[in-house]
Amino acid sequence: MSALQAFRLFLEVVGGLMIIFSLTLSIWAIISWSMGIFPLFLRLGFGRWSRKIKIAANGDVYKSLEDDMKNTGIFRKGNIEQITSNSLAKIEEAGLVLVHYPSFTEEEIKRMVSLKKSSAGFIFYFPEFNPPTNVIPTEILKVINNEPFTTVVNFRGRLMNDIVTTLLSTSYDKR
Repeated sequence: MSALQAFRLFLEVVGGLMIIFSLTLSIWAIISWSMGIFPLFLRLGFGRWSRKIKIAANGDVYKSLEDDMKNTGIFRKGNIEQITSNSLAKIEEAGLVLVHYPSFTEEEIKRMVSLKKSSAGFIFYFPEFNPPTNVIPTEILKVINNEPFTTVVNFRGRLMNDIVTTLLSTSYDKR
């Protein structure tokens, strides 16, 4: 065997090993990525398909928020339900609730929070911008803050983002 043939054989062996190493590394990267991102897509898919969102608001505000939800395409019309002052008990069965804060009294807000399941998401929508008369009292903010999966939102654009984030956060079933 000449030196040229030996060198060629060396390159073929090293090249073959590099191909095997590259393929193994690529497969590992794809599996790792899939295990990281696939559960999020699965949660979002199941959440979008089967989760019901309850909108706690009165009259025209409910209709406006429902239209916003339908226009995003995130929720199907049949998955959106209204909660009013007369039907606060429905909160116990809810997995995700959007609360229009000005539609309810402080006592009703406290009752809603007390009825909330610990695994349920609550988004309080407070679109009032005339301080100091229209602010959420500190006592109520503390009650809201002491519950898991709760947030207070002032802007509609941010509202949809927080709904999706809460949907992902609360749709995980521990095994």
